[in-house]
Amino acid sequence: MVVVLEDVVWAGSRAVLRALVRLPPVRQLHHRMGRVPGWAALPLFLVPEAVGRAGEVWAVALLARGHTVSFLLVYTLVRLLATLLAVFVYQACETALLRIAWFAVLVRWTLASRDWALAKLHPLRGRLHAAARLAPGLVARRFTSVRRWLERRIASRGTGNGGLR
Repeated sequence: MVVVLEDVVWAGSRAVLRALVRLPPVRQLHHRMGRVPGWAALPLFLVPEAVGRAGEVWAVALLARGHTVSFLLVYTLVRLLATLLAVFVYQACETALLRIAWFAVLVRWTLASRDWALAKLHPLRGRLHAAARLAPGLVARRFTSVRRWLERRIASRGTGNGGLR
């Protein structure tokens, strides 16, 4: 899971943000946010948090009505959007935020933890990357089989076999 998050989701997120920042209105917003002092940048993180919470309420409402697949889709997309927004805020305001001593310490600790975890996973990541290069269809088939298994399981729960419907 760590390999997927690091290599696929994070790389995709960075590519999406790079593309968005090329758009003139987004570039202008990014530039304006970069001039905000650190103490004023911190509350900007409430925007992605509010988006995430609103999406969670929506997702739970879907789940309560028995729309399990919609719940999973909405929850995942909203969390990804909230994460993208948080990364955008961080990238735009990074210089100002790192002037706040406690924030800079938290960032250093987080980066050190990430580096430690990546170093521990380096051998496994290398083997997974090599396996993916040798058999690219294998990964896609595995994800497809897991998806089908989940669909069957969700469908069986929806037919009165102790499910949420």
